[in-house]
Amino acid sequence: MPPKTKSKARAFRSSSATKATRDSPIEPPAPFKRPSPKLQPFLDRLSKFHVYITHIDNKPRDFKFKIFLVPVFLNIAIVAALIWRISIIAPFYMKICFSLMGKYNEMTINTAQTPINDVGKEILRRALVFMIDLMLYMFIWPWPRDFFAGTKIGNPTAWRVGVGFRDKEIIVRRSRRWVEGIGNVVEEGHGQQLLFSNVDKAIDPAWMHEKTGYLMLNKEWDLDWRMMIKATNMIDKEKLSLDDFRTTVLLYNAEFGWMSIESVAAGGSAKEEEGRKKIIAFKEELTAMGKENLFFRWIELVQYESSLPGGFGPEQQKKTMVKAKELFEAQGVDFDKFWAKIGGMGGMPGMDEVD
Repeated sequence: MPPKTKSKARAFRSSSATKATRDSPIEPPAPFKRPSPKLQPFLDRLSKFHVYITHIDNKPRDFKFKIFLVPVFLNIAIVAALIWRISIIAPFYMKICFSLMGKYNEMTINTAQTPINDVGKEILRRALVFMIDLMLYMFIWPWPRDFFAGTKIGNPTAWRVGVGFRDKEIIVRRSRRWVEGIGNVVEEGHGQQLLFSNVDKAIDPAWMHEKTGYLMLNKEWDLDWRMMIKATNMIDKEKLSLDDFRTTVLLYNAEFGWMSIESVAAGGSAKEEEGRKKIIAFKEELTAMGKENLFFRWIELVQYESSLPGGFGPEQQKKTMVKAKELFEAQGVDFDKFWAKIGGMGGMPGMDEVD
């Protein structure tokens, strides 16, 4: 049975008039569409069981370098602490092993001559030591291991060694386990809503503007270090261009193959650039007024309202504007004059349907 052609996400608004029809099953229904054929060499290397988001990180090279130094030093410190722990605890475990092999040492307990209470306390003490070291191995050791030598999707160290630091970098995010529950995304239902909700938040221009790619790791999205290296290599070899990786959402469907999501926020075009400039003007004006905190409270408000059930359509946007106006005026900022000063809301991501 062909997919329903009226399947659309309320949080997404198609930026073109192209729509799938019932008599053209080759094309996926809106808001899905086929990705550019130029991306095929890149798509061939992606897992069909994940959703991907590509975008260009335009943060300055020096800023990216400073951000990356933090996890480098943190993981070096963790490795040093673990080596220190091993150096002081290794003799403890070796003596226990020797004792188990019948070689008497200070860790051997003579249960026939030791009071039962003392035996119990010693067992509890050793169990506590075992538990602490097990927790270190299970929850702390994976951080530096994955940072310096992760193999599943590559690792940050290999990425930086292979790519270096650039003013324009390709970022590839990969969905985490939530993707297992989306099912057939071209059909309306919970799975489609879950997909659009997570993608909508992930490509929110205001949120993306505030973060460099490395800081976009969260509970919904991982960074695919290996694919970021491969994408960069394709650009260096001129197989693909930077523009091919402007904000794009990619996912695989058994019926239609690889698809991208068509939306204003994921347009990767002049619309995206206009939204970025509007956000910059918005923040700079508030900063000049000494009200930079309003910028972040605005982002929190819009992200919260857009994540509510029912999508972020015109009515919800208007309600959000009422709340935003109260927020601004509570801090002595004339809401209407402020927007007039920066050229109105036209082009502001997520607010394009407010009158």
